[in-house]
Amino acid sequence: MNELLLKVYQDLEGSLGILLLIMVAIEWISLIVIQKLESNKEGFVNLLSFIIDSIPYFFLGRIFIFGTMVWCYEYKLFTVGYEWYIWIACFLLYDLMFYVFHYLGHRVRLFWCIHGVHHTAKEMKLTVAVRGSFLGILWTPLNFIWLPLLGFDPFMVFIVHTIGRFYGVYEHVNESFVGKQRWLEWLLITPSVHRAHHSSDHEYLDRNYGETFSIWDHLFGTFQSEFTDKKMEYGIMDDTIDGENFWQIQTILWRELWRDIVKAPTFLDKLKYIFKPPGWNHIDGGKLAESFREEALRERKFQLTK
Repeated sequence: MNELLLKVYQDLEGSLGILLLIMVAIEWISLIVIQKLESNKEGFVNLLSFIIDSIPYFFLGRIFIFGTMVWCYEYKLFTVGYEWYIWIACFLLYDLMFYVFHYLGHRVRLFWCIHGVHHTAKEMKLTVAVRGSFLGILWTPLNFIWLPLLGFDPFMVFIVHTIGRFYGVYEHVNESFVGKQRWLEWLLITPSVHRAHHSSDHEYLDRNYGETFSIWDHLFGTFQSEFTDKKMEYGIMDDTIDGENFWQIQTILWRELWRDIVKAPTFLDKLKYIFKPPGWNHIDGGKLAESFREEALRERKFQLTK
């Protein structure tokens, strides 16, 4: 049974990879044809990041991901079956956990050093979906590998995870091909909603954490629709980071964290630099994303009422 599950896991990963490459190639060629491609080099950096991110999965995925899921299922707390509503429950729980861990990826600096690599791209296109950290295996799978402990068959989780990842790739499609779909935003994370998540404009900071469903963002007050009166800027707030420099995007967030830890005067402050949100400092607490966002929204409201 375990061998069959392993084959399913490997087949799904392989099929998703092939499908992803086909989608990327079609979009890339299309952007060249319509003269909307801003940077070939950034696209190659995205793909190189994907290769580096994939190497640990190739060597450790069987043990870390598949092995953990099988172990959890052997010691499952509940028996839930395979009815249609169990599949729906599994998908909803998977997506909720994606929201939770995605939130932590922005709110805990240690995790941001891994997840933040994904946000260093300054152009939205499908290759951005695979721009990941070389340490991604330590973070990305955490939202789903434990689900079999609740009784969900690993095969079911693999299927749900594959669907979620495929939709997550689609969300990164360039705005030239999919515009704003306001009528879907109450339920789904549309490409427009996800573009807002990737924007470095202050009014969008730390918004829209869902992968498939936007209901979690609506429920927890983290939803922000895209404003259509100005073009978005993508990337992270540190505009000194070169999104076309592979070495820099993979290491700079770690180097900055280490620099702050070294200069922190107390052990407690060193820990705070690790677990507090990006932007925190030991001198005056720093200025965090919510402060930048609130200021930007107030300014926007003021400008609209003038």
